[in-house]
Amino acid sequence: MNYWILTSEFPPLYGGGISTYCYETVNMLFKNGHDVTVFVPNYSCTSIKRQEKQGYEIVYFNPNEFYTKSFLGHEANLSFAFSQVVKHQIEKHGAPDIIESQEYMGIAYYLLQFKKLNYTLFKDLKVVITLHAPSFLYLEYNQVNFYRMPYYWVGEMEKFCIIAADCLISPSKYLVDEIGKRMNFDTSKVHIIKNPYSPSKKDNNKTIKQNKITFFGKLTPQKGSLELLKYFDLLWVKGFLHPLYMIGGGDHFYHPEGVFMNDFIHKKYKSRIKSKLLRLLGSIPPDKLNDHLEDTHLVVIPSLVDNLPYTVLEAMGMGKIVLASIQGGQSEVINDAEDGFLFDHTQPDSFEKQIKHILNLSLENIEEIASKAKKKIELNYSFEKIYSEKIKIIESVCSLKNIDFPFLNSVNKQINQEINNLKKENLLSVVVPYYNMGAYVNETIDSILNSEYKNIEIIIVNDGSTDKSSIDVLEMLKLKNSIQVIHQNNQGLAIARNKGAMQASGEFLAFLDPDDSVEPTYYKKAIDILNDINNVYFVGCWAKYFDGANGHWPAFTPEPPYLLFHNMINSSALVYKKDAFLKSGLNDSQMIFGMEDYESVISMLSKGYQGIVIPEPLWNYRIRKNSMARMFTVDKQIFLYRLISEKHSEYFAKFASQLTNLLNANGPGIHIDNPTVIYNLPGANLFSTKVKQKIIGLIKTNNLLRKTALYIKRNLKV
Repeated sequence: MNYWILTSEFPPLYGGGISTYCYETVNMLFKNGHDVTVFVPNYSCTSIKRQEKQGYEIVYFNPNEFYTKSFLGHEANLSFAFSQVVKHQIEKHGAPDIIESQEYMGIAYYLLQFKKLNYTLFKDLKVVITLHAPSFLYLEYNQVNFYRMPYYWVGEMEKFCIIAADCLISPSKYLVDEIGKRMNFDTSKVHIIKNPYSPSKKDNNKTIKQNKITFFGKLTPQKGSLELLKYFDLLWVKGFLHPLYMIGGGDHFYHPEGVFMNDFIHKKYKSRIKSKLLRLLGSIPPDKLNDHLEDTHLVVIPSLVDNLPYTVLEAMGMGKIVLASIQGGQSEVINDAEDGFLFDHTQPDSFEKQIKHILNLSLENIEEIASKAKKKIELNYSFEKIYSEKIKIIESVCSLKNIDFPFLNSVNKQINQEINNLKKENLLSVVVPYYNMGAYVNETIDSILNSEYKNIEIIIVNDGSTDKSSIDVLEMLKLKNSIQVIHQNNQGLAIARNKGAMQASGEFLAFLDPDDSVEPTYYKKAIDILNDINNVYFVGCWAKYFDGANGHWPAFTPEPPYLLFHNMINSSALVYKKDAFLKSGLNDSQMIFGMEDYESVISMLSKGYQGIVIPEPLWNYRIRKNSMARMFTVDKQIFLYRLISEKHSEYFAKFASQLTNLLNANGPGIHIDNPTVIYNLPGANLFSTKVKQKIIGLIKTNNLLRKTALYIKRNLKV
């Protein structure tokens, strides 16, 4: 079996639980005769590099080398880069039998988008998502405002990966239950398979130091580090004389206080550190960790939420006594008082009772429990056992032809049936609303005629043009290309679009402004999607600026609540199933300053007609100094947002809580053009978007710069 693993972490470049999981899994698969390739980012690369390791291969790539770096945020660009590297490797080496990816950071988001949109090299891929540490859950427990961009959008990417996967594997039922409280997904696709782990065979020659208590892991709220310090502080007040050793980096930002965890702990527990009751050992390389744990009497794992932390497996595999919280998958590993101990954060005295009980155990009891712990890990988490369970699931994974697109929100199935029963003629009617655009319209029409999709009729709706040369151009186009031209008194863009739609004879409908153009492949790709995927009623794409500006405008599959916060799609150049548009998407002439196309999308979604975005720049958007968009003031936008929210008040009400949180976290949606990027970077208004993204990219991938930026941000607020 040819098995590919996509990961954001892999040794020796990265440490952490995901890194450990991938390394153990690679070795497990290799030992069972599989060809394994690991895909991992390496920011020092300038090209895609494939390296042979002992028994497997690694594909390194630099996400910053892809064109999307200029307009997508760090995580979204990383995901897009993964999809393109996979494409490159398929073209070069052929497709794998299985692709496995983490859900964390949504790194498989664009790969799964291309798969679900039936792209040739992606549609037959079998994709397994292994659940590790979804940020939309962990940020909540780390007390981070996860509604702030780009955190919120990364969570949406992760959720899409979960619902779009062919198969889901979770090391713990606990994590599945926690995710289920925050999103709807098909739990029948989830298989509980523990993480593989091969403990070191090295004998422990150190004598246990009586009452030595050690925590090792990230110094973050989610890992329970602050709760643990509270418990010990109370114990110390009561006369508890034993110190707490804490192993782990403290360079994680503690958002509620605006400082780094290391600084927060040093300040809050200064007297405990001075008295040596609290001993902060900082980060320790993995190969040195055993030296610090070998003489430990008790390892404490106090997570507030967790999947299946390798710290538990590593400690138990060493024959250590572990005291862990029940708030995580560790509660599915440990049998309380048999091979370890559990406490409950919701029971005030639980921790104190357990730790005192453990420290009073006889040496004989300790050795018995430690022996059982070690044996459990060796038997239940061995490569042999985990492989036999996993391979059965992997071999049963099948990629069926996509019938529905996996939206995060449900769709009215009755509507699907109604639309799909219509006779398919495959004619595309392209409506061009027109007002005094003689200087540009020929370029627009040429782009339509140059489309790979040839079954097209073009309808120009002349909305009372007054410029003689523009009227003359229409007459020439009408004679030359058999284009239908409809004349009306000037009534505005909304009425012009609606009139063209109602005159159209095609099964499919598209709008295109007379100063824009489309790439030759756009309409064919859009109509293939509309024909093949039952629950998609309109299709958009990314935009590429030209004439007055350079760059790209990424669009995103429109879904509430974010759609109600800000427009997510290039709504003036969409391709529709015409009947769906006529029933639910007609433009509202009350939108006198614009945004009628945005309101149309909201109207369609509110009635169950959902749409998607092709993640490619297939629409060319001209930037003109005197265009409607350039004269679009904040006051005009606020006026139009009010009209939209009042017209669709029931739809908005369904998402009131989430919308409120989005507004509180980010400010007005009119200022958020791209949910993947950071908007609250200190001094961001001084830079262009391109420069800003370059700075953000450097900050995201450089620990020192990240710490500096957060420090500046905090002090600017102060």
